[in-house]
Amino acid sequence: MRRTIAAGITAIHGRTRENPGRGLIGTVACLMLLIAATGCAPALYSVNMRYEAATAAGPVATDGRKYSVTVPSFLDLRKMEDTLLIGRVVKSDGASVPILPRYVKPPDAVAGALRELLFKSGYFVSPDRPAWNLTEAEIRPEWGTILVGGSIDELDVTCLDSLTMKRYRAKARLTLIFADVRQRRIFYRVTSESSSSLDHILFSEEKLEEQINGVLSDALEKAIAGPETSRQLREVLSR
Repeated sequence: MRRTIAAGITAIHGRTRENPGRGLIGTVACLMLLIAATGCAPALYSVNMRYEAATAAGPVATDGRKYSVTVPSFLDLRKMEDTLLIGRVVKSDGASVPILPRYVKPPDAVAGALRELLFKSGYFVSPDRPAWNLTEAEIRPEWGTILVGGSIDELDVTCLDSLTMKRYRAKARLTLIFADVRQRRIFYRVTSESSSSLDHILFSEEKLEEQINGVLSDALEKAIAGPETSRQLREVLSR
């Protein structure tokens, strides 16, 4: 685009001998187009939230393929008015541009990431995606053997987009709740969190995506791969 505008300016200067006033107007118009093209900020940014393995998935506590694990949509308990937001980009002039998930809302994105992690860890994950309010009274017998739901306590990515440096920050805090469907009993709760920071000279939606997916995946892995989680699952599945 810059080459095209520059070429246009050169061509206009080449015709100034024929009509100087007309050439000056054309030059100014081209410069204004260049400034507009490089200075406009988008109305919003969007990222694809998903599980991205930070470490190789470890073995399950027992043969998880024998059991059906159901993951409902998470509850979004973040203390904010618009829970569709997952962050903001703050420009050097103070303008704030919202960041939204690209395909699904945060509760479904987190649940989808957890399903992917459990599947890669060796569990049979049910395709069902029920709504669960995290109480024992609402557990349904058709939800398989193990129910793993939870809440989003924190989930945020920000970027301070200054002229010389782009400062990315991300954080996630999730609470996972494990229930024995056969007994209609919650047997384990765990809260896991993760944070990251990155200073870079370039800004991109891809880097926003890397940061938010990194902390989301790390928090989920800590919760699922923890020794106490494995022990609790082993006890329930061995009955």
